[in-house]
Amino acid sequence: MPIEVIKKYPEMILDAWDITNKAQLSEYEFDNVLVCGIGGSGIGGLLLKDLLRDKVEYSVEVYGDYSLPYYADDRTLVFCVSYSGDTEETLSQFVEAVRRGCRIIGISSGGKLGEWCKRLGLSFVKVPVGYLPREALPYLLIPLVAYLQKVKAIDMKKDVQETVKLLRELNMNPYYKMVGDFKNSMPVIYASNRFPAVAKRIQNQFNENSKVPAKHEMMPELNHNEINAYQDVSLNKNFSVLLLRDEEDSEQIKARFDITKRLMKGKVKAINEVFAKGESLLAKMMALIAIGDYLSYKLAEAKNVDSVVVKNNDILKAELKKKFNLVEKLEKELSF
Repeated sequence: MPIEVIKKYPEMILDAWDITNKAQLSEYEFDNVLVCGIGGSGIGGLLLKDLLRDKVEYSVEVYGDYSLPYYADDRTLVFCVSYSGDTEETLSQFVEAVRRGCRIIGISSGGKLGEWCKRLGLSFVKVPVGYLPREALPYLLIPLVAYLQKVKAIDMKKDVQETVKLLRELNMNPYYKMVGDFKNSMPVIYASNRFPAVAKRIQNQFNENSKVPAKHEMMPELNHNEINAYQDVSLNKNFSVLLLRDEEDSEQIKARFDITKRLMKGKVKAINEVFAKGESLLAKMMALIAIGDYLSYKLAEAKNVDSVVVKNNDILKAELKKKFNLVEKLEKELSF
C-alpha cells in the first residue's frame, strides 16, 4: 500500500545518507550547482534550492528540460537525477553536460543513466529499486545534501538527524478530517516563499495519486493578483484551500495569510491550515511533505482511484518514444 511508504521515510533518509557517503564520488570544486531532473525525480532539486537559498554563496538552480542553461560549464556541478535512470529529458541534459565538461554526479536506481556513468567513469549514486519516483523522494533529495556535506559545501548533518526524529514521531490522525474537504473539489495550495517546492510537491501528489487537478501559489505574490479572483462564488465553491504556514514567517506574511483567509471565507468549499513542525527548514519541509502525501493517498482512497497507476504518463512516454526514439540517438552521440 503506497501510504505505508511515508512511514519508511526516516529509514530511507538514513539509508540514502549512508549510500552516498559510501559511494566512490569525485570531490569536485565548483562555482554553482545545477540539478537536472523532472517530475518526481526533480522535486529533490527544488527542495535543495529552497534549503540553501539563505545558507550558501553559490547559486543552486533546477532545470527540468532537454537542455542546459547557457552558463553551465566546467565549473558547474551537475546532479543528473532520474529514479528510473531512463528519463529522456535528463538523459539529454546528461549528454550535453558531458559535452560541456561539467562536473557530473548521476543519481538513479540504474537504467541508462547508471550504465552511461559507469561506462564514462563518472561519479554515480545508486539508490534502491522498487519505488515509484514520487515515493523515492528521500533517495532523490538526501544524496544531494549528503554530497554537499561531504565536500564541506554545507553543514546540515544535525538537520538531517532532526528530520528523521520528527518524521518518526509524526502523527497523521489530526489531518484525516481534512480529506473530506478535498473530495469533489480542486485543491489549491498556498505557501510563503519558504516552501515553494513543498507546495509544488503537494500539488503534484494530488495530481498523480488522487487524479485531480490542483494548483499552488506563493505569498506575497498571490496577494497582488490571484486574491482578486475570490469574488465569483460560482467558480470558487469548487476549490478547497490548503494553507502551509510557519510560526517563523514574518509578521507581514502572517497578516497576509490571515487577511487572505478572511477574504476567501464563504467563497470556497473549505479552508484548512497546516503549520510546519520542527526547528530546521529541512525538518519542516519533510514534515509538510509527509502530511501532503498522506492527504493525497487518503483522497485517492476516498475517491476509490488507484494511486499507483499513471496511465496518461505511460501513453505519453510510449508515443514520444515511437515518434523520436531519443534515448537511442543520445546513446549513439556518446560514441562509447
